[in-house]
Amino acid sequence: MLALLLLALLPAAAQAQATRTWASGVGDDANPCSRTAPCKTFAGAISKTAAGGEIDALDPGGYGAVTITKAITIDGSGTHASILAGGSTGVTINAPNAAVVLRDLSINGTGGGADA
Repeated sequence: MLALLLLALLPAAAQAQATRTWASGVGDDANPCSRTAPCKTFAGAISKTAAGGEIDALDPGGYGAVTITKAITIDGSGTHASILAGGSTGVTINAPNAAVVLRDLSINGTGGGADA
């Protein structure tokens, strides 16, 4: 019985460690963040992306606030992707000695906006 439980958990663990994931304004954070079943927020996608991986935005959307705790790239190239977090910090990076790349994103949180 335990072996069956462990086997059932293996695919979920593999999805949680994807090196590339996707987000869409019409996605769902319950999805595996694949290109055909994207997450809705960068926060949902980051939890399913391996350290050193990449999250790509599929369309213009407000992807919400995100806290980054590992090496990662969030790429909004060609999509006009935004991190919209009214009343809070749009991006929090707490990843010492990790390479974090924010590419072609509009970030709007407490204190105004900036382009990454």
